[in-house]
Amino acid sequence: MIDVQAIAAHYGGKVCNGNALIPTPGHSNRDRGTSIKANALAPDGVLVFCHNGTTADALAVKEMLRRDGFMISDSKRKAHSLTMKERRAIHQAEVIQKRERLAREKMATVAVESLWNNSPPADAAHPYLVGKCIEPFGIRQSGDALLIPMVDEGFYLWNVQRIYPDGFKLFVKNARTSGLFWNHGAHNLDGRPTDRPLVIGEGFGTMAAIHMATGHDVVAAMSARNLETAARVMRKLYPSREIVIAADDDRHLPENLGLLAAGKAAQAISGRLATPRPQLNSEGLGIDFADISRDQVKARIAAARQGG
Repeated sequence: MIDVQAIAAHYGGKVCNGNALIPTPGHSNRDRGTSIKANALAPDGVLVFCHNGTTADALAVKEMLRRDGFMISDSKRKAHSLTMKERRAIHQAEVIQKRERLAREKMATVAVESLWNNSPPADAAHPYLVGKCIEPFGIRQSGDALLIPMVDEGFYLWNVQRIYPDGFKLFVKNARTSGLFWNHGAHNLDGRPTDRPLVIGEGFGTMAAIHMATGHDVVAAMSARNLETAARVMRKLYPSREIVIAADDDRHLPENLGLLAAGKAAQAISGRLATPRPQLNSEGLGIDFADISRDQVKARIAAARQGG
């Protein structure tokens, strides 16, 4: 049986109703998007739900739990074939969990809409914008926090990302994050899509910098793990449009998550892949397109469009 108290303490989460609520990997440390619960009927004794992620995220969390000693590894665990009764029980638990999550997300949209509707346009002198040398494209501000609107494929507002002067980022509690994105310039004033290239990347700051350097339309997926989802949504909306995926170069991590996620997203939609540095295998600090000069940004995106 897993120890939810120990799991919550180890990953900086909390325990609620017998569930360990911890940050989903790749999200803010204040995020509590992953729920972990002991379940004797599950094949490995654990149910994991990533409320702001996908099944792949849930599997990654289980692997993390095994690596850190909270779950028995597959090689040591006895094979267990589920009975029909066990399958029904697990399915019922998943349905209840999903229903509760959707209810929380729906309630959270009230707070999101109120926050957005009652906030003025962002101040161009905000320290984060000044530090990144970017403009406040279609965003608002509440106190000292920038508000980045996060919408779904129907452009319905579900959440806002708050960015504070020191760059700390935070989503609205319980609000949806999976499958959402921020976009700028993708449509003309009459609602028709533009004929400009569309560039998709991770964060608002990165994509605002790319827009300023190239004039291309941009989409921010808000996390590496959401890149492929955002890319698929954009391809569905714009079947014949030229799309470039702009990768973060996370070479400082054991696995270059930014590059791997961007590569998968580009492959999934037959798009081009752009990187902030030509050489991908050398050591050094991780960077993104907001960390290089605008001339370099323009050149790297152009090279990707030309297949270089």
